[in-house]
Amino acid sequence: REFVCSNVLSSGINAEYGDVTAFFKKYDKNGDGIIDFNEFLALCIDINSSDSERAVAALFAAVDKNGDKSLTNEELRQGIAAYTGKKTDDAEVADLIKKLDIDGDGEVSYKEFTENLLVKIAVAMKN
Repeated sequence: REFVCSNVLSSGINAEYGDVTAFFKKYDKNGDGIIDFNEFLALCIDINSSDSERAVAALFAAVDKNGDKSLTNEELRQGIAAYTGKKTDDAEVADLIKKLDIDGDGEVSYKEFTENLLVKIAVAMKN
């Protein structure tokens, strides 16, 4: 639980610890503080539903201001501010890009964004 909470909270998501804990508890059916394999599968099915996929795609489109299917540092900064209501500094945006940028090109592609588990969890928490 602590791993999920700390990673979700450090990913630029506007969520309180209690919100993340409540989301975690929704899937921790036996209440042991660990998401076991079957519980993880249930979470994955939920966050990979067509509704969730549409929500993640819509979020990407809203942040991708120039429509090039790649998010720059500035687009992410503005997107985080719009989505979370908080301003971010260069270090926070750089850290988020580092977490999401699989190919190392310095930007976050549509594929990198939409396939990231933390992004999907963040969207699921908001919906």
